[in-house]
Amino acid sequence: MLDVFASMPDVTFIWKYEDESSNIAESLPNVHLSSWVPQVELLEDDRLSLFLTHGGLASTNEVAFMGKPAIVAPILGDQMRNSRMLARHGGALVFDKSDINNPEKLKDAFVEVLNNPSYAKNAKRLSQMLRSQPIPAQELLLKHAEFAARFGRLPNLDSYGRHLSILEYYLLDVIAAVAVTLSLVVIVVAMLIRRCCRRIRSVKQKKD
Repeated sequence: MLDVFASMPDVTFIWKYEDESSNIAESLPNVHLSSWVPQVELLEDDRLSLFLTHGGLASTNEVAFMGKPAIVAPILGDQMRNSRMLARHGGALVFDKSDINNPEKLKDAFVEVLNNPSYAKNAKRLSQMLRSQPIPAQELLLKHAEFAARFGRLPNLDSYGRHLSILEYYLLDVIAAVAVTLSLVVIVVAMLIRRCCRRIRSVKQKKD
């Protein structure tokens, strides 16, 4: 990663690094180490052109809401889904975690997102969509809370699926019936073919 930073001296990198007193990047004036970074404030800064993240839910929501282009290198859990969700909106590039130590591929990803204005444009559009929702998230949550407090538990809104047995829920009884029926059909067809073959053989033997 340091090789990438060194090859892009005109770009300033803020790196969340556990040991900010480390001299790992002392020869790189464009790299600033910090053990803690106020992420929301950083994303709000107009000077931020690109955000590299593993795609956690909080980071995904913040990147989307702040409208910043991103490179997402998912590692585990829901991070793959989150990364593809951002990429689907056109504001992020999904980067394979196994290539994180490959300077050429990592630099190519940085250059692609920084030099292709479509990432910033799409990220900003997603942010505008989130900020312009007909019903803001806070208001929606409040209305649901008020509704629940007023009417309490509503059995008619309870999903009946959770009361079904495993056999019923996954239609195992139906699948079993279909499987048995198909098996019987195959057996009957096989028996008919076998019988026809025997008759053909017997006819040939009589002719001979």
